[in-house]
Amino acid sequence: MKSLTNKGKAVLAAASLAAVVAGGIPAAQAATWSDAWVHAAYGTKFAEPGYSQDIAKRILGFSYAGGDSWGTNFFNLDVLMSDASDPEACAAGASSPFCAAAGAQELYAVYRRTWSYDQISGNKIAWGPINDVKLAFGVDYSAKNTTFAPRVRKLRIGPMVGLNVPGFAEVGLELYKESNHNGFSPYPQGGDVTFNTTYVLAADWGIPFGGGNFKWTGFFDHIGAKGFGTAPETLLSTEVMYDVGKALYGAPNKLWAGLQYQYWRNKFGNPASSVPGAKASTPMIRMEYHF
Repeated sequence: MKSLTNKGKAVLAAASLAAVVAGGIPAAQAATWSDAWVHAAYGTKFAEPGYSQDIAKRILGFSYAGGDSWGTNFFNLDVLMSDASDPEACAAGASSPFCAAAGAQELYAVYRRTWSYDQISGNKIAWGPINDVKLAFGVDYSAKNTTFAPRVRKLRIGPMVGLNVPGFAEVGLELYKESNHNGFSPYPQGGDVTFNTTYVLAADWGIPFGGGNFKWTGFFDHIGAKGFGTAPETLLSTEVMYDVGKALYGAPNKLWAGLQYQYWRNKFGNPASSVPGAKASTPMIRMEYHF
């Protein structure tokens, strides 16, 4: 747990720094809206490359979304806690009964920033279904206390267009750069690995329906192959949520509950055709509390 704590501090500090640096110029802009919430999710059909069995995970997280006169900021920090099917690294050795009962923990931080042509220029775009053109920038940063010891680092930047829908939706094509780490040695089997620059076809959305009592949110990434032995990667994560707080005690956008679904193929670029655990179809239950 000590190593996880140290890793966790590093992840949180780096993610916070990324938010300040990447959003540094627009940080002086007054926020025009904001939303912050905590969330919890649970599913039993997760997968990790190298493991053929299903993995159960509990997820606790904090998210922030906000806008200013130049665009938007989004930050998310998740703590993912696996069952023993995804074991943590153990100083006592892999055969120890204490190790066998301990699942891994992972911290995963995401920061996204957009700069909006509409908001910066003051000129409203109306091109059929397109209502805005944006420049998007993103950082991912993670750490996990397994023997493999992955440390994902992702950078992405590129244009996106906003779509004319209730709520919001945007799609884009970005340049994408990723590095990772594995704890096996010597190199090239272990150590830090930097992948080739590639592309990511991206989308995200948040659409209310049912008179605002429900919302459909999520994101989609399709990442191109990023070097020898890698495969194009597809990740879809989406939720349908019900405004429980509004229904029970007349407080809208406070307490939400619903279902989440995640589809991940060729996870981290590992070909699902040859690597067990590189493909997952994961239903989850999810709750959110908004401040």
